[in-house]
Amino acid sequence: MVGTFLDGASMSTRLAGLIVLGAFLAAALTSTVAVQAHHAVAGVYDLNKEVVLEGRLKKLNFTNPHASIELEVPDKKVKGKVVEWKLTTASVQILTREGINKTSMKAGEILKVTILPAKNGNPAGFIRNLQLGDRKILLFFGDGTD
Repeated sequence: MVGTFLDGASMSTRLAGLIVLGAFLAAALTSTVAVQAHHAVAGVYDLNKEVVLEGRLKKLNFTNPHASIELEVPDKKVKGKVVEWKLTTASVQILTREGINKTSMKAGEILKVTILPAKNGNPAGFIRNLQLGDRKILLFFGDGTD
């Protein structure tokens, strides 16, 4: 018979099976990448601890996949010393949705942020929320849904 295989399956049945398998593999790969991205946050930052920082904005890096902020914070232990914190935040799309753009924050402005600190103790963190003037903006829920 033309168009059938030795096991009796037709070419269209085999093709349909390959399409379903391909769609399944594509979905599996896509979801794995998303899960790994959230696991990267959990692997670097302490999701069970929050630290509140208030300092002067040095720089806003408005880039994907995550924007970042360099924040100069007075050292609580050494008077007159300033610690530069490297803080990661949400994607540009989320910031834009929340009304934040490249010009929303200017170098020298005072910012208050609540962060998930780096597990290794370095002055780094992932911004959970940001206070911009009188507006408090939630940027990371910490439950893997954002």
